[in-house]
Amino acid sequence: MSGVLDVLPVGRAPRGRTTGWELAVQTFTLDESQLSQEYGIGIGRWEEHPKKQPLPFDAMWCRIPAHSESAPDEHPEVELAVVVGGTAVFTVDGTEVTAGPGTAVLLSPGERHVIKAAGEPVRILSVYWLPSAAGSGEAG
Repeated sequence: MSGVLDVLPVGRAPRGRTTGWELAVQTFTLDESQLSQEYGIGIGRWEEHPKKQPLPFDAMWCRIPAHSESAPDEHPEVELAVVVGGTAVFTVDGTEVTAGPGTAVLLSPGERHVIKAAGEPVRILSVYWLPSAAGSGEAG
């Protein structure tokens, strides 16, 4: 396992509203001791944990150690990478973008990217999905 997943029950949906979702809050907490090594960085994939219902996206925690970088990556998914700790330098198709905590970087399908950490580790929440056939970028 690569993280901690908790299921917390919550109250019923307001009268007349149905969401089609189970009424439970699930949390996924970064546990760095349980990350696997992929692409030269620590990764904790949410897909490794049971969920009440399938999600319209996949997600993972990423940890890049200080003074290191990920291996180059490109994929068919849209990826929204939210920096939650440290300062990351994303090199996307040769262009560098510096992103501090609270910054989200949206990567399009097929964009080759590397993520670097300078003097401190970087922690990222990455949410990704295949774009719809219409090419809107929405989960499909």
